[in-house]
Amino acid sequence: MKTRALSRTDLTGSILAVAMGALFACVVIFGKNLLHGEAPFTLLFMRFGVTAALIGLVAVSTRTPLVPVRGERLGLALAGLLGYGIESALYFGALNHGSAATVTLLFYLYPVWVMLVASLLDRQVPARILVLALVMALGGGAIVILGGGGVDITTLGVVLAVLCSLAYTAYLVAADRVAKRSAPVTTGMWVAAGASLANLTFALVSGMWTLPSGAMAPLRVFAMGAFTAGAFICMIASLQRIGAVRNGIIGVLEPLTVAVLAAVFLGEPITASVLIGGVLILGAGALATVTGRPHIREPDV
Repeated sequence: MKTRALSRTDLTGSILAVAMGALFACVVIFGKNLLHGEAPFTLLFMRFGVTAALIGLVAVSTRTPLVPVRGERLGLALAGLLGYGIESALYFGALNHGSAATVTLLFYLYPVWVMLVASLLDRQVPARILVLALVMALGGGAIVILGGGGVDITTLGVVLAVLCSLAYTAYLVAADRVAKRSAPVTTGMWVAAGASLANLTFALVSGMWTLPSGAMAPLRVFAMGAFTAGAFICMIASLQRIGAVRNGIIGVLEPLTVAVLAAVFLGEPITASVLIGGVLILGAGALATVTGRPHIREPDV
């Protein structure tokens, strides 16, 4: 398969994807233990509400349009409401029925779904090196996650986690195709607002309105929202440069980053599985960075 020479756009998009994974990892660290089996809807409503407000402030201060360009508004609203909003609720719901390690492992099936969906929609054959990068990323992520927690999940937890990976796939693929001309700041604000509104609706309809507990809870919720704001901007900017497939592969850096941050801030040891899995993930990220978009094959007629 043909590959393109590494361009500045490729490099910038890959760096943004790495930053996205690191920022999402910070969200996990600050959100750790905020819930104790309760429904996640209120926490997520607050988290994404903070995210939307902070990105809105950035938009106003930089004179960035608050409304996406024509033709992208409905798609972005639906991506936030039905994509990211549902994905986040499913993920935290799955955590109530299984270990964080196992739920995360099942969630990281999403790069597989992204590659398959993108190939079907665009009638593309992924480059072999990109498939290799995907296998390395998934294998490395599995080693990091299983080495730190083990498998412990109910049947319902499996269903919720897999549905979560599919919902995130739908979001990534939709955002990749819709957010072509709108500024990443504008797009991120709309996605965050949609996700916040979706989880507010879930909380009100289900009657499960549970505020996070603890003296530091407000600060931790604010930190989750702030890091999510940065992650959203990096995510959209990365999608616009390297597409959903390579963004998804490089995004598997997140569990490795979580392990490193947990070692630094929570005193959790870095194990051999983290080192081995980390090498595979970093290698996958490097391959995905230097690989061009999948070669397009004309359909048989």
